[in-house]
Amino acid sequence: MIETPDEKKLIKANFAPGKISKDGFLGSDERHLPDIIAQDNQTLLSLDISREEIAKNLQMLIDEGKKGLESPIDYGNFIIQVQWSRGALPCPFGDKIFVPKIMATVRHKQLKSTIEFSQLSVHLIGKHGFFGGKGSHFRLEPVDLVGFLNLKR
Repeated sequence: MIETPDEKKLIKANFAPGKISKDGFLGSDERHLPDIIAQDNQTLLSLDISREEIAKNLQMLIDEGKKGLESPIDYGNFIIQVQWSRGALPCPFGDKIFVPKIMATVRHKQLKSTIEFSQLSVHLIGKHGFFGGKGSHFRLEPVDLVGFLNLKR
């Protein structure tokens, strides 16, 4: 897919390292932003899971983790620790929204695996279908998330 000049400008301004995030949002992924989103959307379609459902579950984990006041809490199959910093981050897609700087580390007790994500990640997935570029620090693979969250149909 060919990016428009406006998309190229947006990517350079907001998704590259340094502007919003020290490491940026695309990692080593050389695909065009619309292609990254389209491929992840195809994956979700094949799994019969919506991005909104994933975001809702990630948000629930953050909300439960907040109850621990930055200490780990035991929640069903998960151990959740949420930390927050002062300030907020803007959405790199340019919506007029600022998201609190909240990080969640969630360990699945049975799977013995851990994911780390931010409040911004929840917004990017739920609103834009963006799970991060391959190789980026905060990339969340849709297939892995569905298994981790036990959302399989």
